[in-house]
Amino acid sequence: MAAWRGRQMGQPRLNLKGVTTLLIDSDLFTRGLVANMLRGFGMDSPTVGETGRQAKHHLEHHYADLVIMEGGLPDMTAADLIRWIRKQEKSPFRFVPIIVMSGYTQLRLIKDARDAGANLVVKKPVSPAALFDRVTWVARTARPFIETSDYIGPDRRFKNIRPPDGQMKRESDLTEDVDPANGAVEDQQKLNSAA
Repeated sequence: MAAWRGRQMGQPRLNLKGVTTLLIDSDLFTRGLVANMLRGFGMDSPTVGETGRQAKHHLEHHYADLVIMEGGLPDMTAADLIRWIRKQEKSPFRFVPIIVMSGYTQLRLIKDARDAGANLVVKKPVSPAALFDRVTWVARTARPFIETSDYIGPDRRFKNIRPPDGQMKRESDLTEDVDPANGAVEDQQKLNSAA
């Protein structure tokens, strides 16, 4: 019992049983790998497809709690598919969390997916730990849904929210104190020192 004392505990458990996922990727190997990861997280087997057309057809007839898609589908870009999803005003899947996986991490592709309404973009090949971290982030981080004349999707302004496990992992992450009540960075000290 004393052996584990002093060690940090892992993330609190997240029950993903019953979560329905739509996985769209043109590569058979990647689809199988990611599907196995999702099952390993405790999720039900995802519905898989390889084109944007298949994704549209599935979403028109079935509900999904999460969509994970490749950044460049054979018949359309991820941004085009995301815009279509977000514009479905009378459909509950309009608000579905979307994670985009891309082997091309060019800033333009990331920006296009984000500006279309993706929740997160991850680099391929994705590790199980990174994918679980992103799924956890999407599940635990409430972001308001924004609709303007040129954007529909989750609020993109979330730099001041800590990761769900509270662990900052990058050198570039914020080092300011965070208000645990709402996760917002306390800027009062900055304002006081500037005055």
